[in-house]
Amino acid sequence: MFEREPNIDIVFRNGLKNLEVLPPADVWDNIPPMPVKHSRLRIISGIAAGVAALVSLSLLATWYVRNNSTPLLLSEVTAPGRDIRDVSLDIAKAAPVTRPAEARIVNLPATTAPSEPAGLSDMPAMEEAPTELIAYADLPERDVLPDEPVQLFSDEITIINAGRFKGAGENLKTTLPDLKGAKADQRFLLGASLSPAMGFSRSGDDARLAELINSEKSRPAYTTGVSVAYRISDRLSIQSGIGLSSIGQTISDVAVYAGLSDYYSVKSSYLYSVETAAGLILAGNTDLYLADSKARVGTLIPGNMADPSKYRLTQVGSDIQQVFRYLELPVMIRYKLIDRKVGLNVSGGVAYGFLVDNSAYTGEGSDLIRIGHTEGVSNFNLSSQLGLGMEYNISHKLIFNLEPVFRYYVTPLSEISGSLYKPYSVGFSSGFFFKF
Repeated sequence: MFEREPNIDIVFRNGLKNLEVLPPADVWDNIPPMPVKHSRLRIISGIAAGVAALVSLSLLATWYVRNNSTPLLLSEVTAPGRDIRDVSLDIAKAAPVTRPAEARIVNLPATTAPSEPAGLSDMPAMEEAPTELIAYADLPERDVLPDEPVQLFSDEITIINAGRFKGAGENLKTTLPDLKGAKADQRFLLGASLSPAMGFSRSGDDARLAELINSEKSRPAYTTGVSVAYRISDRLSIQSGIGLSSIGQTISDVAVYAGLSDYYSVKSSYLYSVETAAGLILAGNTDLYLADSKARVGTLIPGNMADPSKYRLTQVGSDIQQVFRYLELPVMIRYKLIDRKVGLNVSGGVAYGFLVDNSAYTGEGSDLIRIGHTEGVSNFNLSSQLGLGMEYNISHKLIFNLEPVFRYYVTPLSEISGSLYKPYSVGFSSGFFFKF
């Protein structure tokens, strides 16, 4: 018979095994979440794995760089056999070099101490076949095995004059290109430049010339052209070419009227003249009437004729623009003080000019009226120039140059004022030069 007292737990288990008691729903909502504890071991393991991966990648990258940047090794020197032919060896290329089947290999003996470079007399001659020494190697001190061939880097090879040993009937031409791949020497430069400037004049001790200069204002000057330079050395070059230079003045407070030919006609080539520091302006346009208050304007109209100022004329200007243009042939010397990507250079020289344009006009913009020309201006002049500027190498063939330029006219600009009138100018020269 089954005793309940000692096995009361079995009674409860069998009696309640099909009974399921669920707590109320609000009890589940009030149960706090179980905190998640992060194991320190897992964190340390993750950090160690990351460090190991980083070290592995670093070692792999170092191995790759060393294997791809190692200079070309030469472990053998090959002497040609009886099959004589021209051989061109390009040591700069990484492609493997194949040798003929009949070629012999000469291994340089290993040494642990520096030795003198091998010469022609140090190479053993072979009687059965002509050989030729094409290079010797300057070997540094290395620890090598006695039977191990010496490996030569490309920068340890020195090319010497090749010669034939005994038994040679013909000369073998062996060519080794430049190991460093040097660029072709570019000696010539072709360029174009523009140099805007502002001119000035000295009046000296002449009172009348000083009065004229004070009533004039220098026009913006410019010089433009093309030039060719030859590099004598890496820093020194000589430059020449052809250019166009424009200078001039503005003569202020000169009233210009049009319509005089309707009231007055003459057979003279001009009626009015204007005195300036550069010379005498002759008004070849006989339709114009000129007047000022500073006794600079002269006229050929007799005093007993009617006064032109009383005619009904139209004023077309209040000043006169005086312009001179010269065709110049410069000769310059340029020296690089700093020869880098952004360099500094100094230049100096002279320019010989031929007068190609001499004009005087009035008006503004497109409404320009020609008055005449300036009498007494020199047809030739000689000017000196000095510059100090910056040179920027855009590429190995293109250069941009920018430099302040000081120019002084050595010869007088005017035959009338002579040596009293020698203008000078200060400006900036900029241009591009192409090396070839």
